[in-house]
Amino acid sequence: MKWQLVVVTLIFLLGILISPLAASEIDLINKAIELVYDLSQAPDRAPFLELLKRAEGIAIFPEVRRVGMVIGGYTGEGIVLRRDRGYWYGPAFFRLEGLSIGPHFGVEVQGLVLLLMNKSGMEVFYQGGATTLSGSLGIAAGPVGRSFSFGVDTELQASIYSYSISRGLFWGASIEGAKLEENKRAAQRFYQKELSSREILTSYPAEETATRNLTRLLEKLIKERGN
Repeated sequence: MKWQLVVVTLIFLLGILISPLAASEIDLINKAIELVYDLSQAPDRAPFLELLKRAEGIAIFPEVRRVGMVIGGYTGEGIVLRRDRGYWYGPAFFRLEGLSIGPHFGVEVQGLVLLLMNKSGMEVFYQGGATTLSGSLGIAAGPVGRSFSFGVDTELQASIYSYSISRGLFWGASIEGAKLEENKRAAQRFYQKELSSREILTSYPAEETATRNLTRLLEKLIKERGN
């Protein structure tokens, strides 16, 4: 009986080691770290970092895949974190998908970051189910440029600013018309129970190792911009 117990225990531990969490959610968080770092190194990063300092949350989609020719579609998996007085909550998990029109051919992969500037921006990710992103929700392409000055450009009133990076190029991105949906299966795998995005982002501190590595990087960038 003892050897049977040992076998069962080993099978259980092996199941933990090769669970989808290790291959998917943690990998997604690590890719999010890489994307934020890449954005922080872009020559035109100053407006992004200034907005990050002011933001109440951040949504990161490390690999948004665009497929098609003139008319195509895009889809990507991402995470969302909320910041409250230096403490981070999350991640919640989301999918993004939509149609795109423009000169792209074959498959193109871009990273997408959304800076959630206020409660209205966070509320988009609290709603649950599926949400269509539009200008009426206060979404705008993020400003770029080393000559940009927050002392002069005071018209920034959006609740969400979006940025994209691909092949080393960095720009404010338009995501109007995209469909945003909770990835409940990913959240259940990660937290081992059913939770809504609102519950995660308001009550679950970012304590998992990979997530803490991400929040450390975010805090480092915020502190570099000053308090």
